[in-house]
Amino acid sequence: MRKRKSKFLQQPIQHLNLKETKSLFDLVQAFQYTSFQSRNIFKCFEVFRKMLDDPACIIFMGLSGAMVPGGMRRVIRDMIEMKLVDVIVSTGANMFHDLFENFGYRHYVGSENGDDDALRRHRIVRVYDALMDDHEINQVIYLLSKVPEDLEEKVVSSRRYLEVLGSHLKDEGSILKTASRYGVPIFVPALSDSSIGIGLTFLHLRKKASSERFIIDQIQDSFEIAQLKRMASDTGAIYIGGGVPKNYIQQLGPVSELLFQKESGHRYAFQITTDDPKWGGLSGCTFEEAKSWGKIGKESSYTAVYIDATVVLPLLVGALLQEGRVYRKRKRRHFRWEGDALKSIQFV
Repeated sequence: MRKRKSKFLQQPIQHLNLKETKSLFDLVQAFQYTSFQSRNIFKCFEVFRKMLDDPACIIFMGLSGAMVPGGMRRVIRDMIEMKLVDVIVSTGANMFHDLFENFGYRHYVGSENGDDDALRRHRIVRVYDALMDDHEINQVIYLLSKVPEDLEEKVVSSRRYLEVLGSHLKDEGSILKTASRYGVPIFVPALSDSSIGIGLTFLHLRKKASSERFIIDQIQDSFEIAQLKRMASDTGAIYIGGGVPKNYIQQLGPVSELLFQKESGHRYAFQITTDDPKWGGLSGCTFEEAKSWGKIGKESSYTAVYIDATVVLPLLVGALLQEGRVYRKRKRRHFRWEGDALKSIQFV
């Protein structure tokens, strides 16, 4: 009996010694021997390092939830600069909030227990416990009703539109500007479901003739991102929350199989979520379920942590920044596009 027990009872829990914890990297490493969600943070860190260590891996990040109003703008921007992510699929809202701050406006500390009727009278909007001036939001929406003059195409993907838009921005802290500078594609597959979409609706209203209209072709988005998956040897997925960005990246395995006869679920994946799988929704669905669709490969490395992403994402990125070695040696992925055709992926 004792021998049978010993195969289970091998690694003792090691209690955190905060007196010896000098950095975020130390803290995340120490979570390896704790339990519950803290150990899952360490597991995410290990999967993230495997992605970064794979010399051929293209890393996709799904970005949902109010991450920019939540104070994560600089973290995401730095992930692009540090080569921690190669392709982003985002909600339109996160990109709008990034643009909002680019134009000099700010999100403010508020409270979830405030008087929302009073906020409405003063035209202040609330994102949980962050506040914004509604008049400033409308100013940015009106600015977005103008298409950059050097965007000559009338029909473009959201990737192409955001790439050109980002190149016009001045704020060095901007996610869109940094992505445009380093050639990191940003896809927003539900662009109309955002204030950016509202701005482009004003443009649509002004352009009466169909020949004058500017069109974001979301099917072109699907074709472009599918080519990224086809050309990549291995892919990794990071899901911040769930929703459309998660599904859009998840479905690349089945899409690749249908379009290109290439069965290729993601090789690595981790998710930071507060959604529970038992309700059956996509945002909480497990990687085991994703395997049944071919969205995750058979021999893949994956894990999930159930906690607020505004807590975990800075921990993971901060630990990688302090560890240093993995991201510094990683080559940047450069994607060469001709229209909607991906011609090559170069590692520079």
